Amino acid sequence: MAHPSASILVVEDSPAQARLLGACLTQLGLPLLGPAATASAALALCATAWPALAVIDLGLEAGNDGVELAQQLQQRAPLPLIFISATDDTELLARARALQPVAILPKPFTITSLRRMVELGLYGQARTPLDWQPGSGAEPAPSPWLFVRERDVLMRLALADITCVHTEQKHAVLTLVSGRRHSVRTPLAELLLSLPDTFVQVHRSWLVNLNYVEYVDPVAGIVRLPGALEAPLGRTYRDELLRRLPLIS
Repeated sequence: MAHPSASILVVEDSPAQARLLGACLTQLGLPLLGPAATASAALALCATAWPALAVIDLGLEAGNDGVELAQQLQQRAPLPLIFISATDDTELLARARALQPVAILPKPFTITSLRRMVELGLYGQARTPLDWQPGSGAEPAPSPWLFVRERDVLMRLALADITCVHTEQKHAVLTLVSGRRHSVRTPLAELLLSLPDTFVQVHRSWLVNLNYVEYVDPVAGIVRLPGALEAPLGRTYRDELLRRLPLIS
């Protein structure tokens, strides 16, 4: 068997999800092994360095699925497993549970839940509080601004001026309180890592800045923002949004 290391194996065939996982996991200060997009690539990586933990997408499209890969890995040596999945295939999920993973995280997962499950797999306990947010604790706070490319120049945007971010086709659109819009190619989930904790996801294709929420209609599924802009509120994200609002009954 390969020499053990403190790295985390990442197996994900979606480039955007792989980048998101990498950004989340490097916050723990541990090196990554991968990401690998296929089972064969993951096995080749593990032949050179044995990971401390594996984060595997159940729905690998090429060759073996995530469960088959996990079985092959555990035949070599014991390995803590975290599966991530967007599937509702009960048979696949049952096969995954039979391997007794640390967790099966449904997509979309939160950064906090992933971090806690990785800690549980590595240290036997989750050290991150449930109310932890990216940029909190001893980690450096995010920059108060970011740069976006407009033709041949880089424009600086103050994060505090961004009211919302949503996807249009293959781009993410940042809307400012002034009404100006800037389009970028960075995936929405990856953008969330660069934004302060005043931003919350309210729909699979929308992030809103809590500082600019004018009203929320949970029944109609609407979040109202300045400029008569309305963001959809998905059922999956409703409870988290309501939890984050300073509500007075």
